[in-house]
Amino acid sequence: MDKLGSKTLKIILFIGVFAYFQYHGISHGTFSIDTVTGGFLLASIAYLFSSLFGLILDLSRNYIIAIVGTIGLIFFLCFKMDEVVAKTPWLSEDGMSVILIILAGFCLIRDILIIKKTLSASTVQQEAYPVPSAEKEDSDSVIRNQMKTDPQSVLHISNMLENQWGRKPSYEEIMDCIDHMVIPKEEHS
Repeated sequence: MDKLGSKTLKIILFIGVFAYFQYHGISHGTFSIDTVTGGFLLASIAYLFSSLFGLILDLSRNYIIAIVGTIGLIFFLCFKMDEVVAKTPWLSEDGMSVILIILAGFCLIRDILIIKKTLSASTVQQEAYPVPSAEKEDSDSVIRNQMKTDPQSVLHISNMLENQWGRKPSYEEIMDCIDHMVIPKEEHS
């Protein structure tokens, strides 16, 4: 999943957890200010843990390691938070809750701004470049298909990606790179 998709998914998770706890409070007749703040706290914790999962997944590139690492860090952080609250006289459990909500709020606002910036940049980019004609698109796909079947082209792109990324690209990554290449106008003639 790309960065934009993961940020959108975290925002949806935050809203979903918050909305669920509000619905639960209203349907059971226990809706109060505590339900709202509790919903914000649980939504913030879910948001921060999903961010932690994304960070570990980004570093390890392995879902099993990311899942196990996230669960392990969640337990470690929960126990350490209890110790920090117990050892710090001016910090209470309510204060830690406020800190977590504020931290998640800043991260949430940052993600929303990144999504907005990315979407507005893609809109500007689409307006700057005209939509290619079907004729040009057909010739581009012919050239791309020729590149995919030519072993020398595939090897050249694989070496280029390996130099850029510092690791060997997979076959799917090479084909994806070919699919997204910009074909110079000279090759159409």
